[in-house]
Amino acid sequence: MCVGLPGQARWARPVRAAGWLVVCGMAMACSHRCALPGGVVAWPGVFAGGPDVMLLVPLGLVAALARIPRDCSASLGAALAVIGGGVVSSIGAGWVLLALCRTPQAGRRHAPDMIALLLVAAGSRFPGQVGYLLPGLCWLATQGLLGLSLSLRVAPRGLRPFHMADIAAMIAAMSLWARLPAGTAVADMRWGGVLIVAGCLFYMTASWRALRAPDARRVMTGLAGGTGAIIITLAGLMLLARADDLPGMASCAQRTYLLVAGLLLAGVLAVRALDVMEREAGALLLFRLGGLGVLMPRLSALFALALLAESGLPPLLGFSIIWMLLRLLASMPHAGGLAGEVPLLLALAVLGVGWAVRMLALVRIVAVMLCGRPRTPRGAGAADPPVREQWAVLGAGLPIMLVSIWPGWWLALMQGADAQVASAWPHLAAVALTAPDGGAALHPARLCLFAALVGAVVAVVRRLARRPPARQVAGWQQGAPVVPPWMVFGDPLTQVGPGNPARMLLDMAVAAPARRRFVRDYAHGLLLARRLMRSGTGRVADAGCWRRVPGAVVLVVACVLALMFIAWQG
Repeated sequence: MCVGLPGQARWARPVRAAGWLVVCGMAMACSHRCALPGGVVAWPGVFAGGPDVMLLVPLGLVAALARIPRDCSASLGAALAVIGGGVVSSIGAGWVLLALCRTPQAGRRHAPDMIALLLVAAGSRFPGQVGYLLPGLCWLATQGLLGLSLSLRVAPRGLRPFHMADIAAMIAAMSLWARLPAGTAVADMRWGGVLIVAGCLFYMTASWRALRAPDARRVMTGLAGGTGAIIITLAGLMLLARADDLPGMASCAQRTYLLVAGLLLAGVLAVRALDVMEREAGALLLFRLGGLGVLMPRLSALFALALLAESGLPPLLGFSIIWMLLRLLASMPHAGGLAGEVPLLLALAVLGVGWAVRMLALVRIVAVMLCGRPRTPRGAGAADPPVREQWAVLGAGLPIMLVSIWPGWWLALMQGADAQVASAWPHLAAVALTAPDGGAALHPARLCLFAALVGAVVAVVRRLARRPPARQVAGWQQGAPVVPPWMVFGDPLTQVGPGNPARMLLDMAVAAPARRRFVRDYAHGLLLARRLMRSGTGRVADAGCWRRVPGAVVLVVACVLALMFIAWQG
């Protein structure tokens, strides 16, 4: 028995990956109305159909590349959330939340999300009575899945490292947002505006957390939080378009929503690259890493590709999503005059600031990890992994490259259940992205071709301008001691440190004392708000006795009040 275990473990991973790829193929076949052998089992209320089932395609790629049991468990829960009905999808999302709880403190932090998932499951059975509350409940239920937070803290307790389970959690949250029932026009309009404002604020705080994160995985957590904020903003835009009866705007928001699902493939590439880097170069702390662009050139190029796609720089998929989002915000219905333009201008300003901070986070991690100097002997001895592992990481990067160049193919693949899109399959030559008003189009393939041409010219010019020395010449140290042999990038004082790129650019805009004072006041304000909320709960529960109410009592009271509210509405 013990002799056969290693062989079984060796074959388990390929079999599991093949099974998930088969699930992807079946989802695509069902979406494009291909008849499967035996037909499809109809079980109303338990399994759900529709276009959101196509989220199994990116989820299958995530699960096929998962390695640790926690990631595999989160992928199974996300699959249940995608294919299940209202109650079953809430159960799957709760499963994913349990998989994300790595510590008891994290479990207590996700307790409000679990309560909101219970209320979402109850509200999905009675959408007519509580339909106008479901967007708010879904917001509370998915904030842990999407990594949303208004806190600026980047400590290990406030910002968890990024793994495959977080990508599966985002797919589960997207499935919950995709199946919200239609409410009244007034409720959808109000919730649409609230979600747009909240998404812009979450985007800015997530970008700040990515800028100040102490290690590479938490930088990716901040970038993923910005992607989750975009999901919230798009949900608000879809509610607003549905309330104002704007089918063009709603269709464009749905296409952008599916592009965000494709952007999650960049997170898969980043996680696979970080796994190999962590095994080769040690801990991924930014004050210990450096020089990986020279020591591990191939893996660093793939990781830089994932960062570019996540950041929103052209010509990759993140830029296409930002372009579509700006076009959607510009097409929002608003009143005439200055009063009608101010909300749009504020939303665009907040998004612009968040995007600029996101760019600073990209500059920081590239300058430190890839272009800096090694700071430990283990980091200086890192090298590219064997060819077999490089091919595995390249296989994770191939989908995001194809989606970035031809996003129209990805949209046609994901929207196969729509009759109008299905009829457009023979005309996939037009792979451009069209604005809601139809007056502008973006051609990512041309941008990629232009970037490749410029890169080739730069490479040729650099090759011609580099002249190898005729003999070895010792560098002048100006009387300083010789640099240690493992520090292959020269004098440490002349190299970029972990905080220097971001700090230098931030000091140009705001002085460091004012910046620290703002962060301290912001943290104190959030703490004061939490204390006021807890004290108010204690006053209501025990008539002035300032003590903490147990979580079980809060859960029972919340469920009883929800049932009373549903019965009263009915």
